[in-house]
Amino acid sequence: MGTGVVIRAATEADIPRCVDLVEALVASVGGPQRVCRIKTGETFAGLIHAPSGAVFVSVGGFIAGQIGATVVSPDPVAWELGWFARDRSGMALLATFEAWAKERGACMIKMSCAGGAVQRLLDRRGYAVAEVQMFKAVV
Repeated sequence: MGTGVVIRAATEADIPRCVDLVEALVASVGGPQRVCRIKTGETFAGLIHAPSGAVFVSVGGFIAGQIGATVVSPDPVAWELGWFARDRSGMALLATFEAWAKERGACMIKMSCAGGAVQRLLDRRGYAVAEVQMFKAVV
């Protein structure tokens, strides 16, 4: 990648730090859900061990996702479940996730963002808005 950033597959030892980063991610975007550290840790463990899952880490960042079919088509789609970096490794993490998805035959990659600078970065990388997610609290 030429940036000097080291990206590697996460191990179970990385889970607590990844959960901390998820909390920072949710705080930074004003996410609609509170972080359950136990569930988040279990999700990371599942992704680390599943052939269809991936978690990549840098010193101060992570990207996690999985690959599978959708209800629309049997063609595999990779979708990001979380992506955050405070060490300027975000683009290197994304490139690693994209390479992982391509190696596994994904026909597309679905990324989420809260707009702004991240959306502009994704736009420049060839991503396009296809849907907008809406949330409503159920009380």
